[in-house]
Amino acid sequence: MKPIKLSMTAFGPYHQKEVIDFTKLHEHGIFVVSGATGAGKTTIFDAITFALYDSGSGEDREKSLFLRSDFADETVDTEVELEFEVRGRLYRIWRKFGHDGASAKREFFEITDGVIVPAVEKFQVKLIQSKIEELIGLTQSQFNQIVMLPQGEFQKLLTSESKHKEEIFRKIFKTERFTKMVELLKEKKNIAEKHYEQARMQQDNTIHDIRSRLPHRESELFTALNNDVINLYQVKTALETEQQFYEEQCASLKGQYAASKTHLQTLVKSLNEQRLLNERIEKFLIRKARLDELLQQKDKIQAEQQKLVLAKKANQIEPLEREYEKVKRQLEQAEVSLQKAKADYERAQAQLLQATNYYQEQKQHEPLLDEFTKSISQLEQLVPIYQSINTQREKVEKLAENQKNAKQLFDKLQKEAASLKEKHQQQQAIINELEDATVTYHETYEAHAVLTRKIEMAKEVAAIQMNIETLVKQLADKKQIADGAQQKLQNMEQQIRSNQAAFLAASLHHGEACPVCGSTEHPAIHNSEAFTIDENALEHLRQEGDRAMQSFYQVNSKLDVEKAALEQKRSALELLNVDLSQLHYYEQQLAELTEQLTKQKQQQAQLITEKKTMAQLIESKEVLQGRIEKGQQYVVDIDKQYAQEKGKLEQSEQSLLPQFSTLDEVTQELASQQQKHRHLKSAIQSALEAMQKIQLDEKSCEVNHLHAQNLVTEKQHETLSAQKAFDTALQQESFDLETYKNALLPLNVQQQIQDEVEAYKQNVHTLSVQIAEEEPLLEGKERADLTASEQQIHELNEQIEAQYSKITLTQSYVEQCEETLEKLDQSAQQIESYKAKLMQVEHVYNLIRGQNDSKISFERFVQIGYLEKVTHAANERLRVLSNGQYFLKSTGRKEGNAQSGLSIDVYDSHTGQTRDVKTLSGGEKFNASLSLALGMADVIQSVQGSVHIDTMFIDEGFGTLDEEALRRAIDILIDLQQTGRLIGVISHVAELKAAMPAILQVQKLKEGYSKTEIIIK
Repeated sequence: MKPIKLSMTAFGPYHQKEVIDFTKLHEHGIFVVSGATGAGKTTIFDAITFALYDSGSGEDREKSLFLRSDFADETVDTEVELEFEVRGRLYRIWRKFGHDGASAKREFFEITDGVIVPAVEKFQVKLIQSKIEELIGLTQSQFNQIVMLPQGEFQKLLTSESKHKEEIFRKIFKTERFTKMVELLKEKKNIAEKHYEQARMQQDNTIHDIRSRLPHRESELFTALNNDVINLYQVKTALETEQQFYEEQCASLKGQYAASKTHLQTLVKSLNEQRLLNERIEKFLIRKARLDELLQQKDKIQAEQQKLVLAKKANQIEPLEREYEKVKRQLEQAEVSLQKAKADYERAQAQLLQATNYYQEQKQHEPLLDEFTKSISQLEQLVPIYQSINTQREKVEKLAENQKNAKQLFDKLQKEAASLKEKHQQQQAIINELEDATVTYHETYEAHAVLTRKIEMAKEVAAIQMNIETLVKQLADKKQIADGAQQKLQNMEQQIRSNQAAFLAASLHHGEACPVCGSTEHPAIHNSEAFTIDENALEHLRQEGDRAMQSFYQVNSKLDVEKAALEQKRSALELLNVDLSQLHYYEQQLAELTEQLTKQKQQQAQLITEKKTMAQLIESKEVLQGRIEKGQQYVVDIDKQYAQEKGKLEQSEQSLLPQFSTLDEVTQELASQQQKHRHLKSAIQSALEAMQKIQLDEKSCEVNHLHAQNLVTEKQHETLSAQKAFDTALQQESFDLETYKNALLPLNVQQQIQDEVEAYKQNVHTLSVQIAEEEPLLEGKERADLTASEQQIHELNEQIEAQYSKITLTQSYVEQCEETLEKLDQSAQQIESYKAKLMQVEHVYNLIRGQNDSKISFERFVQIGYLEKVTHAANERLRVLSNGQYFLKSTGRKEGNAQSGLSIDVYDSHTGQTRDVKTLSGGEKFNASLSLALGMADVIQSVQGSVHIDTMFIDEGFGTLDEEALRRAIDILIDLQQTGRLIGVISHVAELKAAMPAILQVQKLKEGYSKTEIIIK
């Protein structure tokens, strides 16, 4: 990501729109951001981070509430717009955060060949955030650790403990997936534990259920179940014994059951044979009694046969009777119809005569229709004339009402104008008073800022003086400790030399050459006593002396830095003419100025509000004046229009007829004439239609009368013929009318009699044959009593059922034993399977989460690999920055009881010792942190191929470097710039500003807010 253009409005110290065009810097690639303290240098980085991630660049500057300018007007919104380039593609993002309850807004576009298109589907926070992270390839945390290195933030990676580095690496290298792996394994472990416990519980439940499934008896099984500790093997062995017991018992019961069933079958067979004999004897006696009853009904059956013969003859005559009755009824109906047709014909003749007379009477009024038509035509011509006059009259009445309303509105507008004029005068007086009260605001503000700077610098000098006093005391203490350690070391080294001399002297003999000087004469042989020296104690004294001297030099270095800072601050105090003894007086003045400035700021805010109100009053006054002018013109126009329309109305009213004064009278008369015309025409037409209808009805009645006469004659002939045929048939069958009527029977009754006769004959025949067949077979045999046999069979059945129940129950015990044994085997297999799986999952879970010999989680192990890559890349630059003295090392140094592995130590090639990075000086720590940040950037680009770090901003830290270290740091930055990166550095160091080809100057104006300027050398 490379910034192209940054625009800030009401952001930090920039109260108006401030635009920074980075394209002016791209050709140089590296620049310094310079300006006074508090001018707004870091705010530029905040604006870039805020535009991209909707948050500031550091922990203390993340909330957008702190980024709003105190100098901005309340009506101006805080906005940031950034144009930037990613892999050759141009984007523009704009953000505005609301204040005073307003809602925040955002826009994100891609610019292609000058065409602006939305970069996301909707301008929602989540969608924009996701797209930014996709384009840049970094989250905000990664951005602040790699690209935007805020003041005091990027050293955290160097000096923090392993647990804090773990959070940083988790965000940068996205290793949280390994934490999720631990959670997943924990969940699997819990599931495995649950399955294992469920299997054990199921086994316990199966053993516990044995008591409820099997009857209690004195056996090995219940002895094993009653033990305090139940042994699964004993229970299974006892269950097998119990199963064998019930199997033997079941076999015995089945033998008894089979014998009982055989005896029962014999008894049942004998009982059935005797029962069949009893039934045959009973049926034989019943048949004989039934045959006697049938023979006694013989006379009755013969009488029924004779009745049936007569009924069949009568049924042959019945159709002739029905025909005769039918034609007789038709004759009666024809005679009735004739009478009705004659009456209808006579009525129709009378109605025709009456309708003809009524039609002639109505036709005499036909000339009146022409008179009505003429009158209607005249009235229809008058209607438009009266309508026009009526419309004109309504128009004049409406104009009169409008004229009255216009005059009332005009009077009201004049009163409002007078009221606004008075309010305008009052508001002007309030504004004049507030302007007089705030005329000295800028002088007060400048005085407040100068006095604040004086107090701050005075306090800084006082603090430095206190630090110097403390450091002087510490230096004396460190000097004393260092001298003591050096003296102890010198004494021990002297003793070593003395021991060596004593040892050498002991080996010298007169005449032999000295191994030191070669002399053969030894006038003074050393004879001091040698003391034993502990090499470990000697090494300990050397290390103690080195640490004491190092501590002394560190304090001395800090003292020099503080003295230099004190001289610089005192020079600044002299320029500002500040007297340290007047600090209390300055603070009192500052409190007074603060109170005055606060009051004036409130008055300024009130002045802005009052001016807005004044502008609204002026605008209302102008609008009202326009309305008054329009109202006056409207009154003149409405008066003129009213006079014209009233004259037209008076002229039109002169043409009205005397008999009609209004439109309603004309329309009422027209409606009356039209109604009379319709009624007369309708009456004539109705009379004609009624006469024609009655004529048709009279013709129809005449035809019906002739037809009825012919039908009566025809039916009279048919009746005589049918009566003759019926009488002839009665004579042929020797029936008179009464005998015929009695002989008649319905067909169903005849069929019933026929069936009864046939059934009687069939029953007599069947019974006679059956009795003849059975009588010789049953001769001499009698019925037997079966009660005793049935009772014996019943008792035997109950015995068999009881035996079967015992067999079923015993068999169920056998099945329960088999089922329980099978369940116990299955439970044992499940327990072993779940236990093995639980141990496996638990082992992997503990290994991954760090419960292992190394006390390192899998995520920490992966992060250690990344840290080694980062430190390796960082040492390429730290070697240059430290002139080959320091190298960073990733160590597994323990940090209390917590997980370790991410600690960083520094190797000092001058001393050959490895120590904690926290022991580095300020400048050394800055170099190490810068190298680590640059190494992190290199590793991320190599690990995440989609990430291209084209820009880097560094905030402060160069002031802690000496001249040589600063030169090396500049060389490193220039090398980075030559790779195509844009490097921006915030610094007050003069040497750094002199070495940079471009400067982004931030100037704090006397009004309090800031402006920016790009200076190209």
